[in-house]
Amino acid sequence: MFVLLVLLSASCGGGSNSSNPPPEPVQYVYQTPSAIGDGWQVGSLSEVGINQAMVETTINRILQNQIKYRYIDALLIARNGKLVFEKRFRTQFDFTDNWAGNRDVNLHVLNSVTKSYASTLVGIAIDKGYLPSVDLNVHDYYWDKQPIANWTAEKASITLDNWLTMQSGYLWDEWTIPYLDARNVHEQMINSPDPTKFLLDRPMVSVPGTTFAYSTGVSYMLGDIVRRASGQSIAAFMEQNLFQPLQIQTYDAWMTEGQIHMGAALYLSIRDMAKLGQLFLDDGVWNGQQIVSSAWVAKATEQRVTEPNFGYGYQWWMTTFTANGRAYQSYYADGFGGQHIFVLPELNAVIAFNGSAYTDEQREQRSVRQILEQDLIPAMLAAP
Repeated sequence: MFVLLVLLSASCGGGSNSSNPPPEPVQYVYQTPSAIGDGWQVGSLSEVGINQAMVETTINRILQNQIKYRYIDALLIARNGKLVFEKRFRTQFDFTDNWAGNRDVNLHVLNSVTKSYASTLVGIAIDKGYLPSVDLNVHDYYWDKQPIANWTAEKASITLDNWLTMQSGYLWDEWTIPYLDARNVHEQMINSPDPTKFLLDRPMVSVPGTTFAYSTGVSYMLGDIVRRASGQSIAAFMEQNLFQPLQIQTYDAWMTEGQIHMGAALYLSIRDMAKLGQLFLDDGVWNGQQIVSSAWVAKATEQRVTEPNFGYGYQWWMTTFTANGRAYQSYYADGFGGQHIFVLPELNAVIAFNGSAYTDEQREQRSVRQILEQDLIPAMLAAP
């Protein structure tokens, strides 16, 4: 662990007695989040115009383990700059904690939500002059890995922008084979003798900047290029320039090549995870301090890739949610298992989830889109 400076079900023993019906389940009653000195201003649902009864109904559906509301480990809502709802459902560790040896149940693996942190570190490195721009040629930072296999004119032209938008041109498919399968190309990379060279040596299949190919390996390299440019470890750079200003005191992570894997490795509390969403909603400012430039926030959340079912910027996704007959634009961070930071600028809101749906069967039993479109966004539109 790095430090800077479920619901328990009750069951009756013995056989059942049909003459004594089971007790009514305890109904959730809303509580305002605690002020714990972590930088969040706290408030109530009603004072920011969110219908409390509707949110309570959502939480009861989660607690009752209803279909589409399963495998949710935590939920947080912030609106108008205030943390107004926080509920953690997870009470015990799971297999993902073993990856980092995490022993704090409040910390949750972020998986690919980590990518949005990697993008932010790149933006800070550019703001501070460690990196010149997104137009730099990435291979200028990897002379120690020469000769690079499958060298072509296209590979020589790969820029940082191409890495940020997942349009590197490499032969890379990590979606066909499940992530927990050793045959997955990302698993092959992190288990190789030299993961960095594994990525750089990949064959090219398209001109950089033309084809989207999701790559956790490329996101790992975003952290690595910041490390090389700044002369600091990823942990030191991130703590000094992002976590300390955001008042994030405790986190965990797993390592590749002795450094934090910025494609998937971070573990944070949901309160700390959601701070990134609030930082971006407020144009790079947290509690009056400009942490990353507003210009970078605008670049990172601009849709640069358009696919049939999603848009993509600099390690942020784009989508539209429809509630009460109206569409609301959102950019968001998304992680394997159900880790999400949704930013909804039109509603001045951030909604964060942790989850544990790692198989297809589990994912079918949870719908974050349904919860947003039928529950939480309508609660923001309804009279208190």
